[in-house]
Amino acid sequence: MFRATALALLISCSTQAAEPARIKFGLQDDIAPFVMPDRQSGLLVDVLREAMATQAITAEFFYLPMKRTDDALRSGLVDVATSGKPSMTPIGVISRWPVTSFHNMAITRRADLPRLDSVADLSRYRVTAFNGASRMLGGGYREAVQGNPRYSEPLTLPSPLLVLRQVDVVISQRDIFNYYLSRQSYLRDGDFDLVYHDILGKPNEYWFIFRTAEQRDSFERGVAALYKSGEIDRIFDRYNKSYGTSREFFRPIDCQFAAVKPKPC
Repeated sequence: MFRATALALLISCSTQAAEPARIKFGLQDDIAPFVMPDRQSGLLVDVLREAMATQAITAEFFYLPMKRTDDALRSGLVDVATSGKPSMTPIGVISRWPVTSFHNMAITRRADLPRLDSVADLSRYRVTAFNGASRMLGGGYREAVQGNPRYSEPLTLPSPLLVLRQVDVVISQRDIFNYYLSRQSYLRDGDFDLVYHDILGKPNEYWFIFRTAEQRDSFERGVAALYKSGEIDRIFDRYNKSYGTSREFFRPIDCQFAAVKPKPC
């Protein structure tokens, strides 16, 4: 009896030891091509998956509205919230540096609106922005749009509306805007020259918040390993070829690890 019990315990322990380590990331679900839930991929997804694989850790992904990612960490649904700020009430262990960067622009058709001089100009036009823009882009932006009856923040960014002349300005990160625009096949026959107005201030950078320091350290070692092996460049090249995606989203970690640092860092 004793031998049978001991053998069962040994088998159970061996099975548990053989199970791979896992880490669960909470990701914003509406920022393609960085996160594409329907494909279980995206630039951010692929970088996280490959970074953790270098540490023999399997990455799992939960696709959530941005406002729910912090709650998901608090509740235990995920191990990592990916939209943290140093100013937030700590609920875990924050990364040592920002990981992602959203450089939002005011995007217009050159033929219709070739110039925007300041964020205050947005009060005069039909403007559509990503959901939550008025909370994230500062007081000057809120002041410009809060009295504008032609301002909207739909749940899904309607990039094609700009080309169809149904809005005058779209507020978005360039790569996200272009991804959703490119999905409209009929636009290939259109005549649209776009202007990206950099009037919204500094990029909005996000830190990751981990449940434990060990998870943070594994992630940071994994990212360093991708840069050392050159795999990070292969991932970037794949998304650039498929979607025209730039490296701007990952500027903060390029500043940490790239052999040739972007300017400014």
